[in-house]
Amino acid sequence: MRSPQCHPCLRDNIRPRSPCRRGRVMRISVVVPVYNKAAYIEVAIQSVLNQTHQDWELVLVDDGSTDSSAEVIRGFTDPRIRLIQQPNGGVSRARNRGIDAATGDLISFLDADDWYGPHYLAALAEMATRYPDEHYFATCFRWVREYQESDWADTPPQPLPVEVVTDFFERRRRNGKMWHTNSISVRRPALQAMQPCFPVGESLGEDQDLWFRLGERYRLVYCKLPLVAYRMDVAGSLVVTQARRALMPVYQRLEQRALAGAVKGAERRAALRLVGDARVSVARMHLVAGDRATALGELWRARRAASRHWIAAVVMAVVFSPAMARRWTQWRKSRLPELNQH
Repeated sequence: MRSPQCHPCLRDNIRPRSPCRRGRVMRISVVVPVYNKAAYIEVAIQSVLNQTHQDWELVLVDDGSTDSSAEVIRGFTDPRIRLIQQPNGGVSRARNRGIDAATGDLISFLDADDWYGPHYLAALAEMATRYPDEHYFATCFRWVREYQESDWADTPPQPLPVEVVTDFFERRRRNGKMWHTNSISVRRPALQAMQPCFPVGESLGEDQDLWFRLGERYRLVYCKLPLVAYRMDVAGSLVVTQARRALMPVYQRLEQRALAGAVKGAERRAALRLVGDARVSVARMHLVAGDRATALGELWRARRAASRHWIAAVVMAVVFSPAMARRWTQWRKSRLPELNQH
């Protein structure tokens, strides 16, 4: 087994395996899409090796990398690690390929430039065992820029603080990003029945698309502890480089499903308000660019939101100049909690 060279503090003592129902140990498949992440992938792999829950398989799908990612992966000799190589087809196709290859009771995801805290898989196994009739599980996550040993030193309390979320879309709308791709797991039969899970050809919001569709079918079992990392500001990240001046397809499809009745009752209203808030964000981008007419059109389509964000955006569209809108947007971004993490 290879030891990490860049982060020696990732080494942890291995604890006993987590139980599964019927006395069997629960096996967890971790799917990692890899594209030119040679600088990061070693830490991601080592974080899985260091889990306190040791019944796992790691399925790495190299999506046509042109750097040494595959060579770094081959440097690990643990038989639970599998490398699949394919021509470049995008992150969605890579994740779908990993789902097809998975054999565990649960399927989890990890981005190649991020990592798990040492207790994450054990928490998933405990949640899935405690709620045998549920299919959809998540924990909170930690915004990070670099690895800090102190972030992962604490052992989670027992029993885990877990809740069954019955207002998925309202919770997502009200509280923002409570979970991330790295912190989500789904029972394998439920996930494989939805293949292709991730929309092929999309690489922005493609993960949310699946999380929304799962939220329409299943209740989310959620642990509020931040047990995984999401690394910000990685070079080439779409989150960093792509401006959102159009409503992402994930929200377009959610709106279509909600209007068609796939989401019902209070959750339907919450889903439409969530889409409305996304349209408000698009409208702000057009205001900053000086395109007031397009911004007003988006705000009209976003009227279902009827939130304070929508009201503030309407006021901005009427009275703000592009320079004023730009300054306000910069101020608002500076107050986002994820930008104030180490």
